[in-house]
Amino acid sequence: MYGLNQAGIVPVVVVRSAPKSLMLRTPEATSLRLSCEVAGWADVSGSWDFVLVATKAYDALDVVERLAKIGFRLAMFAQNGLKVLEHAEAVLGRDRVAQLVLNHGVYYSDELGEFVWVGGGRSYLGMRRPPTRELYELANSLRIPGITLVDNVEPYRWLKLAVNASINSITAVLGVPNGYLVRIPELTSLVRKVAGEVAEVAKRAGISLPADPGEEALEVARRTAGNISSTLADLRRCRRTEVDFINGAVVEFGRKFGVDTPYNETLYTLVKSLELMCSQGMPALIGRY
Repeated sequence: MYGLNQAGIVPVVVVRSAPKSLMLRTPEATSLRLSCEVAGWADVSGSWDFVLVATKAYDALDVVERLAKIGFRLAMFAQNGLKVLEHAEAVLGRDRVAQLVLNHGVYYSDELGEFVWVGGGRSYLGMRRPPTRELYELANSLRIPGITLVDNVEPYRWLKLAVNASINSITAVLGVPNGYLVRIPELTSLVRKVAGEVAEVAKRAGISLPADPGEEALEVARRTAGNISSTLADLRRCRRTEVDFINGAVVEFGRKFGVDTPYNETLYTLVKSLELMCSQGMPALIGRY
């Protein structure tokens, strides 16, 4: 929403319930009020130029089915992990689906009553085919710092998968902000091992990553040191996480290509166990550092 507002665009935001806040605290500690029109699915009709899907990965699957019933030129997905883009392409068509690989940290602060943007690095926008005219139009409408339009988004999607698989799950299990992963040598080593498994699976899938995944994950952890990962935030609120689309997807593709992924499988099991403990009202120690 920030990127659209910066371009003078007031988007229609389709929600199931009222937003917690429309306030955003920038990395410069400035509080901004975001502008949008809030609507429900019942209000959505007609034809749209661009649809930006920013839900959780599991909710995005349902959004894809809804989009199949309305008119639009291009849908851009911004989910973590794998499976959503594949499903969207199958249902909506490869020419009408794009992916934003967003490398910025944002979390909601109960204390401030605001969303806190802690910064981030370069992000990538693309399709699993050469960009269309519609994608160029959308790229020119987004004013998010450091977005690069790429010819093939797949390598960057897998690089982000490696970042999420290591940062999100480790911080969720330990209950700590991202910065701990570069402060504690044992955790730094673990990040590299988890990301390395993702790189090996990607290699077997014929995908060459554009950067070293372990170093990329550690650099993201440095730039977002104060951020609470989305997986940790979900567990603190006893909500479903996206681990099935992140570490779970790594394990699934690893089995498909004959690659052992013990670190990802262990993290997947631990996060799913914490999910279950929350859903059953069992006490789970999830730190608040």
